[in-house]
Amino acid sequence: MSGLFKVWIGMICVWPGMAALGQQNDTPGAENGGIVLANQSCRYVIGADGKNRALVDLATGRDYLRPAPIAAVARARIAGQWHAAAAATADGDHITLGFAGTPATVTVGVKSQPRYFIVEVLAAGDELEELQFVDLPLTLEGKLDEPFAACALALNLQTNVPGIPGPSSRLAAGCVPRFGLAGAAVAIVACPTPQLRDVLKEVVSAAGTLPKSPLGGPWAMDASINRASYLFANPTEQNVDEIIRTVQSVGFNQVQIHGGRGTYRFGDCLPNPNLYPQGVASVKAVIDRLHEAGIYAGMHPYAFFLDKATAWVTPVPDPGLAADAIFTLAADLAADAQTVPVRESTEAMSTITGFFVRNSVTLRIGDELITYSGLSKEPPYAFTRCTRGALGTTAAAHAADAKVYHLKECFGLFVPDPDSPLFYKVVQANADFFNACGFDTIYLDALDGEDTLGGRENSWHYGSKFVWELWRRLARPAAMEYSTFHHHLWLLRSRHGAWDHPTRAHRQFIDQHVAGNRLNDRMYLPSNLGWWAFKTWQPPQAEPTFPEDIEYWCVKALGTDAGLSLQGYNPALPGHQRLAAIVKQYETLRHAGHFSEAVKVKLREPGAQFALESAGADRWQFHPVHTVQQRVRGKDGGSDRWIAHNPYASQAPALRIEALMTAGPYDAEANVTLADFAGADEFTERAAAAPVTAGLQSVTEDGLMCGRLTAVNAGKERRGTWASFKKTFAPPLNLATHQGLGVWVRGDGKGEVLNFQLQSPSHITQARAERYVVVDFEGWRYFDLVELDADRYTDYSWPYYGGYHVYRELVQPQAIESLTIWCNHLPPEDSIAVDLRPIRAVPLVSARLVNPRLTIGGAAVEFAVEIDSGQYLQVESTGASRLYGPAGEPLGEVQPTGALPRLEQGENQIEFTSQGPPVPASRGRVSILSRGEPFR
Repeated sequence: MSGLFKVWIGMICVWPGMAALGQQNDTPGAENGGIVLANQSCRYVIGADGKNRALVDLATGRDYLRPAPIAAVARARIAGQWHAAAAATADGDHITLGFAGTPATVTVGVKSQPRYFIVEVLAAGDELEELQFVDLPLTLEGKLDEPFAACALALNLQTNVPGIPGPSSRLAAGCVPRFGLAGAAVAIVACPTPQLRDVLKEVVSAAGTLPKSPLGGPWAMDASINRASYLFANPTEQNVDEIIRTVQSVGFNQVQIHGGRGTYRFGDCLPNPNLYPQGVASVKAVIDRLHEAGIYAGMHPYAFFLDKATAWVTPVPDPGLAADAIFTLAADLAADAQTVPVRESTEAMSTITGFFVRNSVTLRIGDELITYSGLSKEPPYAFTRCTRGALGTTAAAHAADAKVYHLKECFGLFVPDPDSPLFYKVVQANADFFNACGFDTIYLDALDGEDTLGGRENSWHYGSKFVWELWRRLARPAAMEYSTFHHHLWLLRSRHGAWDHPTRAHRQFIDQHVAGNRLNDRMYLPSNLGWWAFKTWQPPQAEPTFPEDIEYWCVKALGTDAGLSLQGYNPALPGHQRLAAIVKQYETLRHAGHFSEAVKVKLREPGAQFALESAGADRWQFHPVHTVQQRVRGKDGGSDRWIAHNPYASQAPALRIEALMTAGPYDAEANVTLADFAGADEFTERAAAAPVTAGLQSVTEDGLMCGRLTAVNAGKERRGTWASFKKTFAPPLNLATHQGLGVWVRGDGKGEVLNFQLQSPSHITQARAERYVVVDFEGWRYFDLVELDADRYTDYSWPYYGGYHVYRELVQPQAIESLTIWCNHLPPEDSIAVDLRPIRAVPLVSARLVNPRLTIGGAAVEFAVEIDSGQYLQVESTGASRLYGPAGEPLGEVQPTGALPRLEQGENQIEFTSQGPPVPASRGRVSILSRGEPFR
C-alpha cells in the first residue's frame, strides 16, 4: 500500500481526512459524506444516503460494486412493506441506518480485520418484522478463475445468509425477530481469490460462535477421509469379516451403516437386538474390527426424526412431539369413542400420507395417541373413523376443552418440537451412539425434512441448529454429510454429491451428477459420485448396469477425483463380481494418483466414453469408445435398419444383443383403453410454449375414431416448442398387468416428437414415465412402447424437471393417475398434424431372439443361440461371445458363424434380423462399440 497513510482506531481503518467511520471529505472514489471501511485487501464505501458506493480491490484499484441499479446497504420490512436504507451516519465503530418512509432506525457495529469485516446488528426497533442488514451486489460472477473474490459468512444462527460460502456475486445477510435481530452478525470477506479459503479459515477460527471442524468447511479439502469411497452394508459380529472382504473387493475404505429398524432405530439409535444382541457393545465390536482392517465406519441416521416405536412415542407420548395444528375438544370424549369432535375447522386437514408427504393422521390428547381415517370438514367438525390408544398408548376419556394436537410427520416418522427438551434429547441420543460405537463419519439423511421443524421459511435455522448441537456433543470430529445443503451447514460439511442412483439412462444421469459436482470446487468441498447401485434387469422401468455403464461412472470419478458410494452390491452374483472388479481397479489408480491432470481433463468431458487397458507392468492407458444403440422390433422395415457412425479407424466392433420384453396384441379384449378420443373434453388440461398454438380434436378416419393433434410453431427454432394434453383418471387406474402401451400414429414426416407420459398420484411418487415416438415417417405406423426413454430426455427442452423424476423414480403401475400426450421439437414457422387411434395399455410378454444376425455394410455374422427376454449376448471384438442371464450370470459360450464384419470409419449401414416367431414379435436392443487409439 505504498504512498498511502493509514492509522488504526480500535478495529476501524481511518483514511487521511476523515474520522473513523465518520463523514468523508472529497476523497477519490467516494461521494461526499460517505463512510469508508478498509483493510489490507479492500475498501468498502457506504454513502450518506445509505447506498453502496464502492468495493475496491486495493491491489488493482478495481471497483467490483455493481454500478446499476445502485443498491441500498440494508432493507427493513415493517407492516409487510420493505423500506430501503436512505441514510447512514457513523459514530466511532457504529453505523446508524435510517429507512425511507419510516422513522425506524437500525444500529450496526463494524469491525475491520486485516482481511475481512464483521458487521453486527446492535439495535433494532420492535416494529421490524425482518431486517436485511447487508446487501452488496457485485460485478463478480462468483467463479474461482476470477482474480478477486467476495463472500459473506454468517457468524451465528441468528443470521441468514443465502448461498453457500465461496466466491459470490452478491453478499447479503438478514435476520428476523423470532431468532433475534440484535446480535445477528456476518463476516464480509473480499480478497484475491487464491486467498479466500485461508481467510475463511481465519474467520471460523476467530469466531467463538461457530463450530470448527478439521474435516469440514474451509478445511474439507485437506482431509483424506473426505475422498474415501463407501459401501452400504449391515455388518454384524457374525459377518463383519465377510463385509470387510466385500468392501475390499471394490477397493473401498468405508462402510456406511444405514439406520432404521433393521439396524438401529431412528431417533434413539437403539440397536436391533437380532443383529446386535449386546446392543451398543455389539456395534462397537463391529466397528473396532472394521478399524483393524483400515476401514472407516459411517453412521447414517434420519437426522432428528423419531421412529414411532421409541419411548418418546409409546407407551406415553412425549409432550415435545411437534404439532402443526392445535384443536379444542368440543365435548367430553369417551375412551371408546371413534369420533373426535373439535371446535375449530378441519378444512385444512387431510388423510393423505406418504413417504414424502408432510402430514400425519395422528392426534395427541394428553397421554393418548389417536389415528383417524376420516374427516368432517363441515360443522360439526370432527376427526372420524378413529383408532383409540394408537401406537401402544392407552385409550382414555378426555374432558371437553382438552387440547387436541395434530402431530407432524414425514418419511413415516414423527418430529420433535425444535424448541422443546425432546429436540435436545434426540440430539444427545445420536451423539451418544456415535461416541460409544466409535463411528468416523455421519450422513444426516432426511435433513431435507427440516421444514417440518419450524416451517420452510425457518428451515435454515432449525436444520442447522440440529447439526450444530450434534457437533458440540461429539467426542471427536466426524466427516459429515447431509441430504440438504445451505449456508450454515457448510461449516461442518466434509464432502458433497451423494445423490440417489438412477434406475435408467445411467450415463445421462452421471453427466448431470458430474455437472452438479463441478460447483463443489467453488465451495471448497471434495465430491462424491454416488450413491450408485449395480442394477439388474427389471422391465419396463429399470435398466441393468452393464460394464460400460460402471466404467463410465468410474472414469468420471477418476477424472474429477471424486469418491464413490455404492448400494445394492451382492458379491454372490457373478454379474456383480465383474462390475466390482472394474470399480476396484479404478479406485486403486485414483488413490495412487496414477494419471496426470491432462488425462483427467479428457476423462471428465461430458458424454465421452473410455475403456481402461493395461499397458504393461504398472502402466495403464485409455481408449476412447463410441457406442451406437438401436432398439429393434422384429423386421419392421424401420427399426431393423439404421446407420452407425464410427469416428475411429476401421475395426471389428464389440457388440451386445439384448432380448427385450414385447407388448401383447393391440386388439386383445382385456386391454385397457387409456384414451379413445371420443369427446373434446377427454383431455382437460392443455398448455403450450409461447410460440406454439396447438389443439387435439376428435375425428373419424377410415371409419375409426381418432384424435387429431395439430400444432403451429410461429418461432424460428425447434427446441422448446412443446404442447401438452393431459387426461386424469379418477380413481387412478390399476395397470399392474398392462404396463406397455399400444399406439397407432399417422405421421406427417416432419420430425416432431410425441411423448406419451404416465404419472401416479404425486403423494406416491413424482415419477414421469416417458415414451417417445419421433414422427419421421408418413402414414400409419404401430408402436409397442415398453421401455422408458429417459436417455432421450435432454435431447429436447421440456417445461418440467427431469432429474430424479425422469431418471430414478418409478411410477406405480397399480395407481396411474394421468396420461399426458406431449408434442415437441416442432418444425420452425410450420405446422404439424398427426392422427392417433385409441391408446391402449397392453400386457408385457416375454419373447425370444433366435439365431440373431447382424449385417454391417453387406457383411454378416450370425449367432446360433436363442436369447430370451432379459438375457443378452456379449461379443468381444475378437469374436469371443458369451450369453448372460438377467442377473448377469454367465449361461455359456456362443460360437459366431463367420468373422465379425468390419466397422469402417464414417457411416455404416446396419441391419439386424432374428428368426424368432412372428407372434409375439421379438424385440431387441443392439449396441455397437468401437475404440480409438490409446493414450496415457
